[in-house]
Amino acid sequence: MWAKHDRDTEGWLPLWRHMEDSAAVAGLLWDEWLPESLRRLIAESLPDGEKDARCLVVWLAAVHDIGKATPAFACQVDQLADRMRAVGLEMRTARGFGPERRMAPHGLAGQLLLEEWLEGQGWTGRQSGQYTVVVGGHHGVPPDHGQIKGLDDRPHFLWTPGPSRPLWRRVQGELLDACADEYGVRGRLREWGTVKLSQPVQVLLTALVIVADWIASNPELFPYFPQETPRSGQERVAAAWRGLRLLAPWRPEVRAEDVQELFVSRFDLPPGARARPVQEAAVRLAQAMPEPGLMVIEAPMGEGKTEAALAVAEIFAARSGAGGVFFALPTMATGNAMFPRLLDWLERMPAKAGARLSVLLAHSKAALNEEYADLMRSSRQRIAAVDADGPGEEWRPSHATRSAPAELVAHEWLRGRKKAMLSSFVVGTVDQLLFAGLKSRHLALRHLAVAGKVIVIDEVHAYDTYMSAYLDRVLSWLGAYGVPVVVLSATLPAARRRQLAEAYAGIATDTADFEVVSQADGAYPLLTAVRPGHAPVVERPEASARGGEVHLERLDDDLNVLAERLGH
Repeated sequence: MWAKHDRDTEGWLPLWRHMEDSAAVAGLLWDEWLPESLRRLIAESLPDGEKDARCLVVWLAAVHDIGKATPAFACQVDQLADRMRAVGLEMRTARGFGPERRMAPHGLAGQLLLEEWLEGQGWTGRQSGQYTVVVGGHHGVPPDHGQIKGLDDRPHFLWTPGPSRPLWRRVQGELLDACADEYGVRGRLREWGTVKLSQPVQVLLTALVIVADWIASNPELFPYFPQETPRSGQERVAAAWRGLRLLAPWRPEVRAEDVQELFVSRFDLPPGARARPVQEAAVRLAQAMPEPGLMVIEAPMGEGKTEAALAVAEIFAARSGAGGVFFALPTMATGNAMFPRLLDWLERMPAKAGARLSVLLAHSKAALNEEYADLMRSSRQRIAAVDADGPGEEWRPSHATRSAPAELVAHEWLRGRKKAMLSSFVVGTVDQLLFAGLKSRHLALRHLAVAGKVIVIDEVHAYDTYMSAYLDRVLSWLGAYGVPVVVLSATLPAARRRQLAEAYAGIATDTADFEVVSQADGAYPLLTAVRPGHAPVVERPEASARGGEVHLERLDDDLNVLAERLGH
């Protein structure tokens, strides 16, 4: 059985090897890359907690390409198909299957094969579907009922009719049996069959399998035969992981710091300056919440809402296990202005020696931002397997432009439209967040990217009705994942504040508990804290004594006068 083929080099990869590579990568992603909050969310669904969760992720990654053990897939490369025919696995040619072969993509075929195998273990279709959909959706879109029925009615795509049919079924069964035994699943199937996986957990499992598959499919990391050098599976994976150098998630520590000490240590305050009342109240409220949730901060310009949001984000991340921050802004210009402020904050953050954090500026003109361009140049690396004892064991940037407790890296692999948001710290336009509410290919990756972070949404009052509808949908997902969110606004009507709170909490709009949010209209500054399934909490901090002078000057209605004034 073959899984990968390079038409230029005629290199290829056996299916068993790709299954083994994918499983090993999934285990490393779980152990070293996935934020604690997401590990905990998946583990809560399973009887043996995190042990079961890791086992499930590794097993699903191992079996995700079982659909390649079918005639509809294997016929695509003649010389490799001929090797299979030579041992009795007969199949038509790709031309012989005709255009209907498109009805049997290997993800969908794998979903059906795994479902049949699980039914052979005593599961019902309802029990197996919540697991097999991960296999069916690992190329970006889960199959619908019509696609499933269409392939189910054409079994000749899954195994060739006639004398070779038993051999096809035997090979498929042996691969699935081997995965169940190798990855410790067989003894857990009875208990897993009683589990009901939530939709968020199914999405996260799918996204993790996609990431593991993409890494294991990179020939620079996992060379194809015959270019592959002889080595054990463990050595092969170790070399690939060292070459990838994927960064661990952010792990801030919970510190009982005084609010004033926190702001002095994290932000460039002038001598003698103190945290403002809004900032103090936001930090104390974040510390007092039984668990992180949604916090809406409403205050005038100049009250330090950005600094308050970052301080709250650090507290929320330490308490929830989130592995980063996404700061969403309305425009590219505001994103560019925020990016260096985020870097300055990260530079002041306490970190363990040798810690490295991935950062990203997420908009279409990011390469023109000088700060981000410098970071990309200093972080340049070649993604390729590195022997454990060979040169390149310890990687360093070619020329560091920043000196920070944690090294800030624009990771080479975490670039591109689909992977970039997986970086730990992201500043970007709000549409990058709103995409999580759209039905699109590889949506699971977008959810994985936002579900493991603290989300800060700035200037929420600036979004129109159309954008607000999508924002409410995204907030409902974030609430379901338990993602901490900080919303910033200078002016927010009471009705809109309530909509945001209810969207996150997942409670109907007529719930009496949310009257406190509506009744707070007119209070300013205002803090609103919400947790899914709980009544909101409202606080009314004082405004700071900070003030300024405003000079009004009447201008004649003349363009020359206006041009002269602007020239000054």
